Amino acid sequence: MLRRLKEAFSKNLGLKALALVFSVVFFGYIHGQEQTIRKTLPTSLTSIPPKDGSMQLMTQIPASVRITITGSARKMDRLLSTGLSPAEVDLEGYPKNITFEPKMFSLPEGLELSLVDPPRLTLEWEPIILRQIRLQASISGQPADGFVVKGSPKVEPRGVTVRGPVSKVEVMQFARLAPFEVTDLAANTWSRRVAIDPPPAGVNLVGDPAATVSVEIRRRTIERVFRDRPVEVVGSVKARVVPQRVDITVLGDPNIVKALRPEQVIAQANLADSEEWGEEPPRHGSTMLPVIVHLGKVTVESQPPIVTVKW
Repeated sequence: MLRRLKEAFSKNLGLKALALVFSVVFFGYIHGQEQTIRKTLPTSLTSIPPKDGSMQLMTQIPASVRITITGSARKMDRLLSTGLSPAEVDLEGYPKNITFEPKMFSLPEGLELSLVDPPRLTLEWEPIILRQIRLQASISGQPADGFVVKGSPKVEPRGVTVRGPVSKVEVMQFARLAPFEVTDLAANTWSRRVAIDPPPAGVNLVGDPAATVSVEIRRRTIERVFRDRPVEVVGSVKARVVPQRVDITVLGDPNIVKALRPEQVIAQANLADSEEWGEEPPRHGSTMLPVIVHLGKVTVESQPPIVTVKW
């Protein structure tokens, strides 16, 4: 009998030892799966915006919060394999504070929420307003050789309506347009549609996002003043003129204006242009006449522009 018991215990001893090891390991695994553990995990947030849209949220909602969960290792492993659903932040009613509660997080049964970091959010809201601001155009590049941009660009319409939180909209003075490219353009009035630059974050353009910009390009000119030029009276050698000398300003092509000599700039007052003079002028009299300077391809101005002729 004793011999049989010895054989029963000693027979296949290696297999029996291996089975014992597996049993211990399996028991430890099952026992470990039922142990309570704690883990901290990131959970993403999604926002449900208000329906009426009369206020703007000025606080940045974080992309995620960290939550600490307690529960069995088995259920924790299952949660990690499936992932956490995003928590919803309901902004209806414009709340000033959001406190994270367990019901906001979809946790499987058997897992409990222990901690949320941060536990709450403080929110700042501002009223949304509409405001009309002017459009500002700019120029880039250089016209063709010998040409310049005349004046400032003209914009139509002159302004645009913007919509956004009061603190951002009230400080906006203008909206910029993309630069108007004038490279190699010659004399003409050029018009094209130009996009309005994007407004600051949180502010939107209302209506057309572009405007029509017009730019006038003309030949390059210079100005030269010929001072104290004598005024000649045409039609009578005895007539006198007051004042006897004027300043003549010549505006035109740089090559033409620079080549002018003072003796070429002749100021005249023509009595034939006067009604008082006529075919049979009175013996004595006076009249007021414009100062005339005959120069081609330039613009001429006299100061004073009118003189008095006496005879």
